[in-house]
This record gives sequence, C-alpha cells and structure tokens, in this order.
Amino acid sequence: MQSRRSRQKGQAFVEAGLILFIFLTFLIGTLDFGQYLYFHQSLSERARAALRYGITNVADRTGIKNMAVYNDPAGTANGATALVPSLTTAMIAVCLPGDNAGCSDPAGTSESRVTVTISGYPMVTFNLLFPREFTNKPIAVSAPSEAVSTIN
Repeated sequence: MQSRRSRQKGQAFVEAGLILFIFLTFLIGTLDFGQYLYFHQSLSERARAALRYGITNVADRTGIKNMAVYNDPAGTANGATALVPSLTTAMIAVCLPGDNAGCSDPAGTSESRVTVTISGYPMVTFNLLFPREFTNKPIAVSAPSEAVSTIN
C-alpha cells in the first residue's frame, strides 16, 4: 500500500510536466514571433537603404541591389558580407524610371519613381513539434527619383 506522501510526489511531477509543456509552448511561440518581427524590420531597413541610394544613383541597378544586401554599392569587391543572413541580390527587384516591363509602381507613376522590392526571403520557425519553413511577404518601398532624365 502506497503512502499518501508518495502519491502526492507523483501528482506534483505530473502537474509540473503539464505546466512546463504550456510554458515552453508560449516561450517558443514568443521566439518565433520575435524572429519574424526582427527579420521583417531588418529587410525593411535594407530596402529603404537601397532606395536611398537608388534615388540619387538611378543608373546603377547593380549598386542598388548591392546596397540592399551588403550596404556597399561595390558589393563583395570591397570584402563586404551580407548584413542579413541568407539575403542575396537575386531576391532584390529594382524598378527604375523608364522601366515598363514587369515593374508595377505602388504610386502608379512609374515614370518618376524608384521601387525596391525584397521577396523570397526564407524563414524557419523554432517550433520543434511542427517545424515550418516559409518565405517572407514581399517588402516594397518606392520614392520619387531625383534623376533629371529617364533611363532607357
């Protein structure tokens, strides 16, 4: 016959296991949400940095892409590394004034705007039970160009 004290120890162990499971679920969910916010903000900042460069250097499409990834228009030529892990220039789309094919400008005035879009960035959740990989939503920023003439 078991004593009352040994049964209570078993009950405490079961209760602690249930609470620990709930706590870890919330903790991992918070980490996933924080990671998503961090990378979304980092990608938004990279798109804005490339846009700032692109407004004044409209003829340098490659430099605009390199600014988004490396924060250096020369790219890896100066030894720069990607500021956001797994971000490549292939994920960056640049629409310059005069571009018509495949460029959609959010403001509807494609003749005078520069648009930088980052899409296809891979994200992975921390969730161990249901791990999931997905791509981030496209991030597009657009601003008026300071170029005097359009690029053909």
